[in-house]
Order: sequence, then structure tokens, then C-alpha cells
Amino acid sequence: MSGVTVAVLGTGRLAHALTGALTARGVAASMLSARDPDRARALDADLTVLAVSDDAIGPLAAALAAEAGEPADADGTSGVVHCSGALDLAPLAPLATGRWLGAWHPMQAFATVDTPIAPGVTWGITAEAELREVLVGLTATLGGRPVLLREEDRPRYHAAATMASNYTVVLIDHAARLLQDCGLDADAALEALLPLVRTSLDGLQGVGLPGGLTGPAVRGDVGTIRRHLAALADRPDTAALYRAAGRAAHDLLVARGMGPATLAAVDAALRDPGDGTGTGA
Repeated sequence: MSGVTVAVLGTGRLAHALTGALTARGVAASMLSARDPDRARALDADLTVLAVSDDAIGPLAAALAAEAGEPADADGTSGVVHCSGALDLAPLAPLATGRWLGAWHPMQAFATVDTPIAPGVTWGITAEAELREVLVGLTATLGGRPVLLREEDRPRYHAAATMASNYTVVLIDHAARLLQDCGLDADAALEALLPLVRTSLDGLQGVGLPGGLTGPAVRGDVGTIRRHLAALADRPDTAALYRAAGRAAHDLLVARGMGPATLAAVDAALRDPGDGTGTGA
């Protein structure tokens, strides 16, 4: 895709990573602040990427349309995309005349401005046919995996990404607090957990689902589950997360062949004594 010119509007973590990755692979890519007075010139590129927050996409698209006016070629020779995982193409509507519209979202977390785009990342693509081909090609150039999405599926797609990435961090935070209760400082708690998380992901990558699930629920170790919940009595928020995650494992336990009696015992151990469904832990 070396013949395509790309202008990235934004100066955040994704904007830096995307511009750097494209440039490193021979694509003529430039980055421009979304607040630059001359930002409309980004629309002169073959592909303009709005790498800004979700709430900023619509206002930025409207401002660009007002500042740039309609393109000379009303049949469309260039594309405009946003990088939101959850939004459809509606926020880009002000730029629709003479341009192909799309959404191009990397399923990757960018913790810092120096985080590079990793190989093998899935990119959620929603676009008109002509632009779709360009985005699939650029995704391949970046070493990624293109996934074509309908507009209406984007919120569900992004919910999946949020659960797997953002909320994993939330669970680790709660686990780290429990280790701090045991006397570890914050750094030591995280250092203790990260190898466990990595080996869990390695196992998941190796055997997939449901085989990647391990732990007391898989073993039907009801006594351990009850001891865990008793130890979390003074941390009700963490106990609620523990119960919710355990109950959510039900289908995985069934898929792994757990018998009805053991499954019922695990479910009973995970019940909240305050919800009226059982005696709980």
C-alpha cells in the first residue's frame, strides 16, 4: 500500500502509533493536530484518519466539512475513517459528499504514547466497498488481521474488546488489593500477578476455550470457593466480582463436562447470601 497517502488527525497514543507504524512500512503518512487551524488540508490525502476520542469525532467531522467545503470530484476519490470501535459511520456524515466513509479500529490497548502497534492485531473495519479494499490492504501492511463488521455490530464488537482488555485490568486491580491486604506493597502485588496472567493467556492461546479455564471452579473445589468468599467478607465489591465471574463460568464448566451435581454445588457456593437464592458462603 505504498502508493496511498494517509493523514492522521490527532496527537494521542493511537495517532502516534498509527503514523509511526505506517511510515515505518513505507506508507506516506503524516500526523496533524485536530486543533490545527489548517487541519482541513488533511482531507487532501487519499485517506484521512480521525484518531480522536469518540465524542470528538462528530464535531471534528462537521468542522472539517465546513472548513474544506465539498471536494471537486463529487464521485469520491478519497476516504475518511474514524478509529472508534463502538461508533457507526453516522458521525462522519458531514463529510459524505464526494468521500468514502469508514471505521477502522485496532483491537489493541495503547498504554503510553510510545506503545507500538503489535503484529497480529485485529482491526474492525466498516466501510463502503471501495474504501474497504484500501483498509484491508493497510491492515495487511501493518501485519494485522482485518475483520469486516456491519455498522450495527460495532457496539457489540467493542464491548467484547472492553471486557477482554479494560475490565481485565479491573479484575487485576482487585486481585492486587487482596495481595496488599496480605502485606505486599502495590508494586510487589502487581509483579506477583503478572506472570500468572501471562501464563493464563499462554494456556488460553495453546488450548483455547473451554480448556483455558483453570482453578477451583473447574476442579469442583467447593470448599476453596467458600473459603475465598469468607476471606472477602470485608471487601464486598471484590466479593461481588468474584461471584459474578464464577457464575459467568457456568457455560465453560458445562462445556468441560462437569456433572450436574458438581455444577449445582459450585453454583450454590457462589450465591450471595443476601440475594435470597441460597445460604451462600
